Amino acid sequence: IVTMNRSPQITFVKPRDICNDASARIILPQATWYAGFPAASSTYSGTGITNGVTGLFNPSISGAGSFNIKFLQVSDKGCKDSVTQPIIVWPTPIAKWGVSSTLCERNQILFTDSSLANFSNIIQRQWIFDDGSTLTKNNADTFSHLYTTAKIYQASLKVITDSGCMSTINLQPLNTHFLPKVDFSLPSICLPDGRGQFNSISSIGDGTDALFSYRWNFNDRNDPSGSTLPNPIHRYSSLGPYSVQLIVRSNNNCVDSSIKILNSIYPQPKADFSTTPIEVCVNGSIQFTDLSNGKTSAVNSWSWDLANNSYSSVQNPSRNFTDTGVFQIKLTIINTQGCISDTALKQAVVHPYPVLKMGNSKMVLEGGSVNLTPQYIYGTQLTYLWTPSQYLNSDTARVPVASPLNDITYQLNLTGIGGCSVSDTLFVKVLKSPLIPNAFSPNGDGINDEWKIQYLESYPGATVEVFNRYGQKIFGSIGYDKPWDGKYNGKPLPIGTYYYLINPKNGRQIMSGSITIII
Repeated sequence: IVTMNRSPQITFVKPRDICNDASARIILPQATWYAGFPAASSTYSGTGITNGVTGLFNPSISGAGSFNIKFLQVSDKGCKDSVTQPIIVWPTPIAKWGVSSTLCERNQILFTDSSLANFSNIIQRQWIFDDGSTLTKNNADTFSHLYTTAKIYQASLKVITDSGCMSTINLQPLNTHFLPKVDFSLPSICLPDGRGQFNSISSIGDGTDALFSYRWNFNDRNDPSGSTLPNPIHRYSSLGPYSVQLIVRSNNNCVDSSIKILNSIYPQPKADFSTTPIEVCVNGSIQFTDLSNGKTSAVNSWSWDLANNSYSSVQNPSRNFTDTGVFQIKLTIINTQGCISDTALKQAVVHPYPVLKMGNSKMVLEGGSVNLTPQYIYGTQLTYLWTPSQYLNSDTARVPVASPLNDITYQLNLTGIGGCSVSDTLFVKVLKSPLIPNAFSPNGDGINDEWKIQYLESYPGATVEVFNRYGQKIFGSIGYDKPWDGKYNGKPLPIGTYYYLINPKNGRQIMSGSITIII
């Protein structure tokens, strides 16, 4: 008797493919068999099966690829049935990414995605930036992200394929450097010098400002050159405004810039002044009055060169000139913005006084004339004015002719170049004809006691001689300061007639006659 035992009849649906990065999976539900069979044993076998009873498949053991899984069932009679199905282990995608070479705070950092799906397609990219922000993308396009603070960030990327496979997290440190804090000071610039000192006051959070590199753009169309110095000098030749830019690069190649508008370029002030008077005589004073224009601000400093080492810093000085000549007066000013003017230059002319010396007084006989000749005159462009004009043939002649009737004092006003004037006087003595009395009474009664000859005292050097009838000289004098008292050798002379000879000199003839002594 041959007993034919029924073999197991099983079905084994192809297991679902799995990702290489997936957890171990039990594939038992994939196999079925007819119920009612006697007790039987079943096993799974193949690459990656770690438990033949449960059919636990571990893709991390098998690795990526296609593997055959065999399902075997054995009845209690030893009858067998088996089915083999393939299982595909999808490879794990690889998350790959990078950033732009320079990482600086407050700058857009470019992120590039070069992840590999290895199988099928990546459908999701999960970015974590470590600054509290994340980003989920479905494409590999380059994008930018900005870190507001300098530090080391642990950024990461994980990708997922349309097979559900997920990469490991690609974590990379991003050392985001400090950005320079760019700042600089603007100078006040005065034309025409035009030079201005620009000073960088830039800083950086890590204190490496000593390693900065600089690039200045002064936006000067007349001088387009820039500078790489931290504190350069640039010379402008015209008024602004100018847009000045400073670019600072740190030692980590982080770059920032700042632009400021330079409006503090000022025109040159204009110095000017007046002189009152323009010309002066020696030892005269000239007043200098400031007429300057500070242009863009008030004048607050004056520098006067008043010639011959004479200087002043007051606004409106004066100077007394003790020397003659043409003096160059100079003025420069400074306004409140510190701009220095041009130099105003004017001449101050100081004239000498003419020299005049009239000399001794003049004498003239009554009815005569005399030339009024000064003893010494010196000067330029001289004019003459005699006062009073009485008895003169001209009051503007250098040597006028005077015909006075009485003693008179003339004054000559001598005016030279620049109106400088001096004066001196000349006394003219009119020598009138002596009036000679023909009698006197030296009796001591106080009346007519002396022989008084009127006007004779005006004749310097005149001689007087008196003789008696015998020709004896009983009185004589040179000059007649003391009239004759009628005595001879101190004794009164007797009453009688005596004879005189008077020589007035000074142009008059000798006068003679008789004089009688009476009681």
